[in-house]
Amino acid sequence: MRTFCAFPCRGVRLKWFGTVLIFTFSVILTSAPQWGAFAQDQQQTQQAQQAPAQPTQAAQQVQQIQLVPVSLEGPVQRAQKAGTAVQMSMRDVIKLALQNNLSIAIADTNEDIKQQALIASYAYYDPTFGASLQTSASNSTNTQITNQSSTGFINTSKSSYWNANVSQPVPWYGGSLTLSWNTSRRDSNQVNDIFAPQYSTSGGLSYKQPLMRNLRIDQNRNAIKVANLNLKINDSQFRNTLTTTIASIESAYWNLVSAISSYDISVSSVKLAREQVAMNQKKVDVGTMAPIDVTASLSTQAQREVSVIRGEDSVLQAENRLKNLISKDRTAEIWGQTIVPTEKADFVEYKTDLNTALTTALKNSPTLEQDDLNLQNTDFSYKLIQNSRKWQVDLTAGIGSNGVAGPQAFDAFGNPRNNPSNIGGLFTSYSTLFTQDTYNWNVGFSISIPLRNRNVDSQLATTRIQRQQQVMTRVQDEQSIIVNIRNYVQALETAKKQIETAHVGTQVAQAVLDAEVKRLEAGLSQNFQVLQDQDSLISAQNNELTALIAYKTAIINLQQAMYTLLDENNINVKGVAKPPTTTFK
Repeated sequence: MRTFCAFPCRGVRLKWFGTVLIFTFSVILTSAPQWGAFAQDQQQTQQAQQAPAQPTQAAQQVQQIQLVPVSLEGPVQRAQKAGTAVQMSMRDVIKLALQNNLSIAIADTNEDIKQQALIASYAYYDPTFGASLQTSASNSTNTQITNQSSTGFINTSKSSYWNANVSQPVPWYGGSLTLSWNTSRRDSNQVNDIFAPQYSTSGGLSYKQPLMRNLRIDQNRNAIKVANLNLKINDSQFRNTLTTTIASIESAYWNLVSAISSYDISVSSVKLAREQVAMNQKKVDVGTMAPIDVTASLSTQAQREVSVIRGEDSVLQAENRLKNLISKDRTAEIWGQTIVPTEKADFVEYKTDLNTALTTALKNSPTLEQDDLNLQNTDFSYKLIQNSRKWQVDLTAGIGSNGVAGPQAFDAFGNPRNNPSNIGGLFTSYSTLFTQDTYNWNVGFSISIPLRNRNVDSQLATTRIQRQQQVMTRVQDEQSIIVNIRNYVQALETAKKQIETAHVGTQVAQAVLDAEVKRLEAGLSQNFQVLQDQDSLISAQNNELTALIAYKTAIINLQQAMYTLLDENNINVKGVAKPPTTTFK
């Protein structure tokens, strides 16, 4: 009969116990450090405590990294040392531009051209002098008893004429005045001639006055009115060009200020990076900082030094753009000098409101002024075309006298002359012109009635359509001005808010950096955090500078849109040249 033990046998128990013991010992051996390594670490720690600190190989490699030397002396500092720096305010720059800017000079000469065009339009009213001289001779067969010749059947005649006249269109109501003076000498062999030779003179004054067509307006008076309008338009365009140029100069000036200030910020950032590198190097030397932190600082320094180089290039380019606006040519003295702006990008609030800005812009806008002048020009053209539809009714009037004289007292048959006072030569004929009752006068009318003129009707219709287009263009220009003013006023307010926010951001970034530097010195922060905070400060400073320049630009844009830049800079533009004193009705 089989029997079962209540406990395992001893051999089985020993087997299980041995297995567990081997497994436990294996785990302990694999998880514990090697006694040799542990002893080596202890030995190195004791040597580090006993021996003075020596740079590690990695630290020595960091010390061997040398950056390319970058000078922190900017263009302004170099120019001041060289004596080529010229300090200039905004007013100084604008003054130079008014004297030397080529765009202003070209626009200014346009006024001379328009003035000459106005003078030329008066050429029609210049007096005209005319003279003629003629001599002739003829021989003809005598066919009438009354034309009997004293020498036979052949009649001979010799004549000479010398005439002069002066005509003057009068500058009122389209009239014209003519003064004539005629003289002749005639010599013939006819027995009926009382004087041989015979001197004849005549003088007269005539006037022609239109009564309907060309009474109020004609081509010449319209040309004068158009020339005056063109002179006013040119003056408006000149003020617009001057305003645009001044705005460009002010923007270029502030861009130069921005470039110099940005360069200074970059220089400050490089100085911070160099200080950080020097401090980190000391910590690596004493073994309290890893060499990789110095490498990171050097990388940051290199990047910031590249920014300095780029910043200097930006300064030079901004200065060249400003010089181009204020120099007359490539030989100007300013090209050998360095402009140092005396004005800083400080915040000076420009106060205005939307309604005032809109009223000022609509009042001063050269665009609207030119639109109005173009409308007047179209109205003149319309009246001139209407004038050609009227009847041509002219009044003519004249008065004159004549005189005659000759040298002979007796005729060919020996009979005495009837009027001895006419005996004489040329000057006797002149005297009889005024002493004898020999006068003439005339008054008359002429009329011309156009029955139909489809060309004129078409021109009138076309002019009316053009005027409608000009009216719509003016409305469009007015709306554009209103939209621009609204945008510029809003941009001004936005720029002001950005300045306030950016200034706070700069203060916060500076405070954070100062705190982080103290934490790093106390061993509570990391190197990368300080470098990051330095970048944040640089970014905040550039943002504040950008906001300040944006505010200056917003002021310039608003003043340009209101056309008050000239008044703001006390620039007095000479008015349109006065036309001749003659008035036209």
